[in-house]
Amino acid sequence: MKPIVSIITPTYNQEKYIEDCIKSVLGQTIKEWEMIIIDDGSTDDTPSIIRRFDDSRIVYIPEAHKGIAGLGENYCNALNRSRGEFILILEGDDYIPLNRLEIQIPVFEDRSIVLSHGRYAYVFDEKTVIYPTLFGSDILNNQPLGSALKGFLQGFNPVGTQSVMVRKSALLEMGGFTQPPYLPMVDYPTWMKLSLIGRFMYIPQLLGYWRRHSFSITMNMSEQIINGYMKYCDEFTSFFNDKLMDLSLEKFVENRGAIAYLSLAWIKLSNGDWEQALDFVKKSWERKETVSGSFKMKMILAMIGAYLHIDTPRFFKGIMKWVYQKHSEKIVCL
Repeated sequence: MKPIVSIITPTYNQEKYIEDCIKSVLGQTIKEWEMIIIDDGSTDDTPSIIRRFDDSRIVYIPEAHKGIAGLGENYCNALNRSRGEFILILEGDDYIPLNRLEIQIPVFEDRSIVLSHGRYAYVFDEKTVIYPTLFGSDILNNQPLGSALKGFLQGFNPVGTQSVMVRKSALLEMGGFTQPPYLPMVDYPTWMKLSLIGRFMYIPQLLGYWRRHSFSITMNMSEQIINGYMKYCDEFTSFFNDKLMDLSLEKFVENRGAIAYLSLAWIKLSNGDWEQALDFVKKSWERKETVSGSFKMKMILAMIGAYLHIDTPRFFKGIMKWVYQKHSEKIVCL
């Protein structure tokens, strides 16, 4: 049986979560899938847990440990091994709803669509929350072509990897997954390139669960990720400059990094580094032309915090926590 979807699962020392991850795939209502698990040299019980699952659709590939720098290589190795028409990314500490494939596969009957994504939930220990999307349909659906870059160039990822399915032929057309040597992730650069190839389709349904824990990359390398993103944006806009101008994205290119600089200011405020926070928020404010009113308000709050030496993010997070406790959706987990 040839799989319709190849599920690529990178993992490293995730003995606590890998079983739930695999079970969420085994329970899918559509059974024509393969799961390619790339293990980056786990030293805990992850390998033995994976080997307990006796299912020919699960392909386990143990690798020597490369670390974050080898993430793109591992993704591309799995892509080259894949047999499905579509690629789904499912990291070893995450999981998906049991009807994920059933919901998402039909979208690709439209041959112009290269990527589909949707809503995803943050999982904090026993608490699960879905945050509302911050983007309009033009960015979410990359319609017209290149519109998703309005979000990416600002420094905000409008495409949740936990919900993504990609047409394999489109990935191969652009050379597979992209990971610059200075950026500890593949999603930003890969989705940015795909936005120049074809349309996206946003599905307003829950498609994935993203665990947030102390060992996750994004929780521990946020500043490195933001700096790497800005460097990649410079390279991306330089390489694709003519195409970006043809797509009328001049203002977004010129003001790129507005939200990224705001994020760096937020980090510095939390660390009490008032001088650097002020420097970053000023750079953010200089690029405010293309951002929404809510982000401009956050810039003003960051500016006040930097001048008055106030940990603005702590108060903001407290307010948001109260809002989502009062208004967050009820979700059934595995």
